[in-house]
Order: sequence, then structure tokens, then C-alpha cells
Amino acid sequence: MAPKDDEDVLQAVILADSFNTKFEPLSVDTPRVLLPVCNAPLLDWAFECLASAGVDEVFVFCVAHVDQIKEAIANSQWSKPNSGMAVTTIVSREARSVGDAMRELDAKQVLTSDFVLLTGDVVSNIRLDEVIKEHKERRKVSKDAIMTCVVKEVGKMHRSKPVSEKNIFVLDAQTNECVYYEYQQANPPKQKFSFLREIFDKHQEVDVRTDLMDCSIDICSVDVPVLFTENFDYQDLRKDFMHGVLTSDILGKTMHCHIARSGYAARVRDTRSYASVSKDIISRWSFPLVPDNNHPTQHDYDYRAGNKYIAKKAELSRNSRVGKNTMVGPSTRVEDDAFVTNSVLGASCEIGSGSTISGSYLFNDVHIGVRCQVVDSIIGDGGCIIAKGVVLGEGTVLSPFTRISKEQPEDAKNGREVIKALVYRLEAESEDEDEETFANVRLGRLADTCSDIETYESDQASTLASESESDISPPISPTSSTSELPGIPSLDSAADFQSECTQSLKRAFDEQHTIDNAAIELKTLRMASNVPLPQVRQAVIDEETFERWGGLLKQIGGYDEAETLLQFQRVCCKTPERSRLFPAVLTELYQNELIEEDGLTDWFMDPSQRARTVTLALICTLPTINLGS
Repeated sequence: MAPKDDEDVLQAVILADSFNTKFEPLSVDTPRVLLPVCNAPLLDWAFECLASAGVDEVFVFCVAHVDQIKEAIANSQWSKPNSGMAVTTIVSREARSVGDAMRELDAKQVLTSDFVLLTGDVVSNIRLDEVIKEHKERRKVSKDAIMTCVVKEVGKMHRSKPVSEKNIFVLDAQTNECVYYEYQQANPPKQKFSFLREIFDKHQEVDVRTDLMDCSIDICSVDVPVLFTENFDYQDLRKDFMHGVLTSDILGKTMHCHIARSGYAARVRDTRSYASVSKDIISRWSFPLVPDNNHPTQHDYDYRAGNKYIAKKAELSRNSRVGKNTMVGPSTRVEDDAFVTNSVLGASCEIGSGSTISGSYLFNDVHIGVRCQVVDSIIGDGGCIIAKGVVLGEGTVLSPFTRISKEQPEDAKNGREVIKALVYRLEAESEDEDEETFANVRLGRLADTCSDIETYESDQASTLASESESDISPPISPTSSTSELPGIPSLDSAADFQSECTQSLKRAFDEQHTIDNAAIELKTLRMASNVPLPQVRQAVIDEETFERWGGLLKQIGGYDEAETLLQFQRVCCKTPERSRLFPAVLTELYQNELIEEDGLTDWFMDPSQRARTVTLALICTLPTINLGS
């Protein structure tokens, strides 16, 4: 068969590092992608997903535990000549985020066409070939359509839906183009969010979706790594890159969502989702990727009533009991009077006589003694985690959510040590880390009821049309942190941005820059600090001279006449001297055609404009204005 052209070779990138520590101490000496889910490494489940999509070439991006990952790939079926996929590892010891990984991929120039990007902890049977086809058809129409995100409709009670976070997608009702994205943590709960009403200029009707679960699978064009390189402050794929591109006035790129209404996809983000995904596989939601059919390790399992999967080489004593939703690995022995239910036992485990294993996940070669109880745990009791090689003496009792390891993490934080099986509690990592952050860590923890944590959940989809845009709150965007690089200021606060913006405008005034050049500088500054447009308008209004610089308002992007007038009103109301200037400001704006009649009307009718009785006489003196009674 003739070799495929570069355009015809379907490539994929698996991010083998999660860039967080949610699975420590288990991930101290084993990478997360090699942790077993239903007795198969997570990485193998990701390979299965890509193989079913017809992927030809896979790049596995590794940061930690590189040798283990390489060895696992070499010993797997995917290294065989007839696997159908060429697997290559890319190593970077310096990468600390998804953004760093994408910049490294761009530097190596290994991606030649549209590619699949997914994290190595994804389990999915979604038909990605259909998503890829849809993405490529869209690219033929517009080269600016750079990414298609795979999302899935889920209810708020869906066990695989992340509890510690919420994704808000605002989609065009007809095309599923994503026009706005916002990431929110579950705690503290937020019941409101806002976006620019200028979205309705191009999209007459949008759907606000909080019922979509991010599957962490994306179809990307080769422009995506390039954009990461050009924007050094992009670190997270969603919170930084997606949000930044969609709110940019300069880039002009678009993104779409593919809403998967069939198939299964979920990410193992934390120990709670580890349990959820394991239960989903055992419940056969991921069919045909189930233990008794296409199991990645090629082990043979017998499927029995009640979602029981027993390896053919497992040994069950006559008086042992195996309950529903349970998987028993090869060479594992369950002794008399032992009871295992809603659990996964790895290979070569031993469950002692009279012991109970419930809602727990035991990896390979785990030995449970006589009359022990393991409940809702990953090798432990009460949500505990015990890493490889740890031995607990007789009569040992662990407090809930204890984590134990023989080894110390490579980047142990704040002096927290885990040496020679020293027990440590998962606490907020420093006095500076607020309780809100730690609350979200708890929400992702196995067996933690989190009954004392307040969250807001919604599984609704809302539709907004352009006629209702006056009901939308003024835009307020979350601020993203930026990288600290020498010589480049970090704009981490509103005060920093105000100072930088004022200095930029002062230079423009003093040096008589053109309006176009001043607008470009303001747009660049806004992208670096990720502030909302009203704050840019306010900075311009505070310093401008109308006859010379009024046109700058229309070029900073997202020009909203009513909002601009409100900003003028706020500035003029700061002092008695300024308040007397407002009538002259209003007249000057109107006479210089910076504000139209409709803009004045919208401002006048806005509830935020409190002084209607005072300003009515002023507005009516302007020619051709008719506000009605």
C-alpha cells in the first residue's frame, strides 16, 4: 500500500502528565496514566479510544516517570507492528503545564495537520472519526475554525460529572460555535456569570449550557500550538487558551463544540472520578470497551449476572462471596467467608478469611489479612490511600482520608514529608491557601460526603436571543494569572492594569500617536491582563480629550454606547468639579457622532442610570432626540 500524504495521516497527542498532585502518593512512584482502572492502565484505555478513531500516529508527551511510560508502551500491544498505530514518546523535563507542552510540540514541528488532543486519563468510546470529519468540513469553509471540543450532555446527578468544577459554554444555537467559555470552581458557589452583549451582533440566538461535561478531547488545527507559542501566558487549555482566544479582539479565531449525544467519555480527574469511571466501565456504559470484551490487557474475564467479572485464573473459595458490580483480577485468591462487593481487585491479590472489601479498589499484589475491613478506599479505610510497598502493623487504625507512601514526592511542598511510610493528612497546603481552594480538593475526594460544603449546581440549558440583550448583566470576566517573565510586568490586579493603561494613554497623548496605534496597544494590554472591556473604556474615558481621542473608543473593541455613557457618568460623579462637566461631555459626544440617538436612549433607559429626572431636560435639548414620555 502506498504511504499516506502528511495531510492524510491522522495524528494524536496524549498528554501523559496531569500537572497536578491529586493522586499523590499513588503517583509519587507511578505516573497517573499507568494507574490501573478496571485492571488496565489508563494509558491503554486512551490508546483504545484513538485506535477506534483510525489514528495513524500518536505522540505521548511525558514529563515525569518517563522510563516507566516508555517501558509500558514497549511491553504493550501498541508497540507491535500490526497495532495500526505508530507510538512515539516526546520527553520534556521542564514542562509545568499544558501550555508548556503545546509550546514544546510547536518547537519540534512534529504535527503536520489537524490532530486529536486528549489527556492520558480519558476513557471513551465516542466515535471520534465522525467528530474529526465534522471538524475538517468546517475547516474547509473557514480556516479560522481552529478547534472542536468534545462535550457530553449530563444531568447534575450524573456520577461522572465533576463535582469540584463547573464549565459554562455559550454556544450559537444553530452552529454550536462556542462564543464564550467560563470555568468556575464549585466552591464558593456562583449563581451568576456575564458576557459581552456584543456577542449578539454576530449571533442572534445563543444557548447557555451548564449541563455539558468537558470530555478533555479536542480536535485541533496546527494553529493551536502556534497560538500557545505566541501567547506565553496561556497555561491551561480551557481557563487560559480557550477563554483567551474567545475574548480576544485581535486573534479572530473560532471554536466549536461537538455535543456527543451517544457514546461514553469521562476523565479520571481525582479519586472520586476514579471510582465513578470504574463503576461506569463495570456497568458496561463504555461498551464495547468492557472487561469481558476488548479488555486492553488481553486478559480473559467471565461475565456473570450482576455485573460480576471474574478472571479465568482467579481462585474463589467455596464459602467466599462476590457481590454485584465487582471485578476480580487474574491469580487473585478470595478466602472462605470473605465478601467482596462493588469493588475491583487487581491481579495476584489475596483477601483473607472473614474480610470485607466494599466500594474499594485494590491494585496488583495487595494482601488483605484475616478479618479486615476495607470500605470506600483505594487500599485503605475511610477514603485512605496507601501507596506501593507500605506495610501496616496489626491493629493499625487510619483516620479518614489519610495518605501513606514510602517515597517523598519530587516536588514536596511546604516541607510536607512522606518518608518511610510516615502518615500525613491531606490538608490545605499553606496558611496562604484559602479554605475555598481546599474545599474543592475535598469535592474531588473518594468517600468524602462534603456535606458541610456549599455548592451551586444547575443542569439547565438556557436560550438567549438578541431581543433580550438589555437584560444581560454588565460584563465581568475572571482574571487569569500570567507568567512571570523578566522585563514584562505581571498584570495580576485591576490596579496594575489601570496604571499600565494610564501610562500607555499618556505616552500616546504626549507623542501624538495615531488612534489606530493607540488602539492596538490597548488591545494588547487587555489581552495580557485579561480584564473586561468596561475597564478599558473607563481607562480611556478618564484620560481622553474628545476632539483628538474620541475615536479611540470605537476601536478598542466591543464598543457599547450605553455602557460608555455610564462610564462617563461614573467618572464625572467622582467629584463635584467633574459632575458639572457631564452635560458638556454628553453634548460633545453627541455632536462628534460618537454617540447615536439609539445609544442615548439605551443609556437613558438603563436601570443603572439613576438620575433620569435630572438628565431628562438636558437630553431633550439635544436636536432630533425623542425619548417618549
